[in-house]
Amino acid sequence: MPYLDRFKTIIFDFDGVILDSARLKTAAFAQVYSCEDPEKVAEVVEYQEQNGGIGRRQKFEYFEREVFGRPGDEATVENLCDRFAEIIDEGMLNCAFIPGAEALLARLENEIPMHVVSGMPEDDLRLVIERRGLSRYFRTVSGSPKSKYAEFRNVMRLESAEAVECLAVGDSPTEFHAARKIGIPFLAIVAPDVVDLFPADVQKAPDLIGFERAARLAR
Repeated sequence: MPYLDRFKTIIFDFDGVILDSARLKTAAFAQVYSCEDPEKVAEVVEYQEQNGGIGRRQKFEYFEREVFGRPGDEATVENLCDRFAEIIDEGMLNCAFIPGAEALLARLENEIPMHVVSGMPEDDLRLVIERRGLSRYFRTVSGSPKSKYAEFRNVMRLESAEAVECLAVGDSPTEFHAARKIGIPFLAIVAPDVVDLFPADVQKAPDLIGFERAARLAR
């Protein structure tokens, strides 16, 4: 794989990049607030679609305070997180892979170190990865409340890699901005029926089927 000569490591987001779970989580946020004003629920959905890489606790704090004008105290946010988890837990274990993901991980397993940096709570993320039989593919797995910027830096240190020797693969502006701030090349996964939130100069792919070609072009 000639393009691997360029990179020492690949950093994957998880929802919408490995698992086709981004829509599942958007629907879950809407379901948590299903008894609220529909216009407010639409704001929740829009924010989630544009900020997929942020942890659910941060999102619920934002929704409570900025969308619904409520205090967003710790107990309330904890209850909302629990309700959200009840809705999505089974779905995360059964949802489909992004097309090409399983085959790509198998091809790269012994070729290049891979890492996951996600906005999903880390304990839940590790559990899903383990139960989906994916643990062997990833050297490290990091989730919220850790920041993507800090974890990208940690991967660089672990792999003794410069920014340009890493590749970040994600589907939300959160990881894109973290990668660009550091100087890490970025490949955006933009599903055909999803609004493209990335600048025109960002390399994009609809899934992981054509990963090798897209990775060569990532900047």
